[in-house]
Amino acid sequence: MKKFIYTLLSLLMLVVLGDWAVGSWLRHAFAHTSHDEIGRLNYISDSVTADIVVLGSSRALHHYVPSIITDSTGLTCYNCGFENEGIVFHYALLRQLQQRYRPRLVIYELTYDYDIQFLTWRPASLKHIHAMAGLQCRDSILASVDPWERVSMLSHIYPYNSLAFAIQASQAPTTYDRPEVDNGYIPQFKHMELATDWQFQPQKHNEQVDSLKLGYLTKLIAENAGHLLIVVSPRYLSPEDDIYGQVEELCRMHGVPFVCMVSDPVISRDPSLWEDDGHLNHTGAQAFTRQLVPHIKEILTQNIEK
Repeated sequence: MKKFIYTLLSLLMLVVLGDWAVGSWLRHAFAHTSHDEIGRLNYISDSVTADIVVLGSSRALHHYVPSIITDSTGLTCYNCGFENEGIVFHYALLRQLQQRYRPRLVIYELTYDYDIQFLTWRPASLKHIHAMAGLQCRDSILASVDPWERVSMLSHIYPYNSLAFAIQASQAPTTYDRPEVDNGYIPQFKHMELATDWQFQPQKHNEQVDSLKLGYLTKLIAENAGHLLIVVSPRYLSPEDDIYGQVEELCRMHGVPFVCMVSDPVISRDPSLWEDDGHLNHTGAQAFTRQLVPHIKEILTQNIEK
C-alpha cells in the first residue's frame, strides 16, 4: 500500500511539474508573439496609449478609420476591434487597457448578436480572456460565464490549450500586419457583387436577450460614462429597427451618447460601399467615419466643458 501511495504521489508530482513547465513555455511564447491576432492582442494590452480607442466586433475592425479621426480631432486613435468577439471580451480588453491608462474617449461598435442577443453558441471570448494573464479581474469575468472556470484555471496549460497551434502559426506576418493597416484598422477592398436574381434578406434577430451580455454592456456603459460613445454603424439595406431600444435607454440613464446609423440613407443603400451585407469596404468605411466625426467632436467638446 505504501508503495502504491508513493507511486501515485510521484505521478501526481510529475503531472503538476509537467503542467507548470508546459504552461510556462506557452505563456512565454504567447507573450512574445507579435504577429497575427495574438500579436494584436498583446500590442493592445501592453502598448496602445491612444487618446481615442475603438472597440467591437469585425464591424468595428473594418468600419472605423483612425487616420480620419486623428486628422479631424488632432487626437491619436487606435482601432481595437476583434473578429468574432463580443461584449464580454471587449469589456475585459478595455479593463486590461485601463490598468495602464484611461483613454479620453472609447467608441464601442454595438453588434446585436454579439452584444445583446442570446445565442446557443458563444463566440470566442473566453479563449482570449484565458490568455490575458495580467488582467486583474480575469478570474471573476471567467467565473461569471462558467463557475467551473475557477477550477480549470488552476492548470497552467489550460489558458493556452486552445491557442497552442495559433501561437505557432502567428510567427509570420499575416493580414493584421499588412502595410495598409491603419492603427489597427484593417481595410477591405472588395466590392459586393449582386447577382441578377439576388434578393436581400433582412437580418433576423432572436429577441431573447442574453442576461450575461446585457450585464457586461451595462457595466461598460456605467463605468465609462462621460468617456464613451456607443455606435451602431450602417448595415446594407437595413430598415429602421427598434431592437436597440433597451440599449438606448441604458445610455440615456447614464448620460452616454448613442448614435444609431444602421439605416443611413446614403451608405446603407449604396452597394459600391460594401464588401458584404454586414461589412463596409475601405471606401464605405471612410464615408462612415467622416459622418461619425461630428458626433466624436461633440462628445469631446462636452468633456472639455465639464
